Amino acid sequence: MEFLITFALVLVILLLVGVNFFDIGLLLLGLLDLLCLAMFCFFAFSLFRLFTCKRVKARFKEIAEKENSRFKVAWYVIGKEEASTVFPAEFLGKRLFYKHSEDTVVLLTKKGGVFDLNAILAIALGSVFSFGMFVGILYAISALIKL
Repeated sequence: MEFLITFALVLVILLLVGVNFFDIGLLLLGLLDLLCLAMFCFFAFSLFRLFTCKRVKARFKEIAEKENSRFKVAWYVIGKEEASTVFPAEFLGKRLFYKHSEDTVVLLTKKGGVFDLNAILAIALGSVFSFGMFVGILYAISALIKL
């Protein structure tokens, strides 16, 4: 709520100073483009981490909360150790991603986190989506500036 009030105040101040709606729209598109760029950088970093991981066999244990986290994550048993996923658990595709009865291949990080199929798909789709949005918004800004 505070964010919306701050946004409204900044918008009113910009209008009082004499900035027109077109320039405010370009500014908002630029901020959205920076947000998409930051999102792409996050997924690119995660993609880099995928390539530095070690492939291991694991067995899915449960979906539970991690200490100091408000999100539920999937827990896997690797040998005698338990490891949690780096990304939050997916609840809509529970049957697809988390199967109790069979071993699965996961990617183990150096710090003991796990990238499972859910995380790999999220990174791949997030990278493509965020980069596409970044390029699309950048193209829209350049087309609007030429007007």
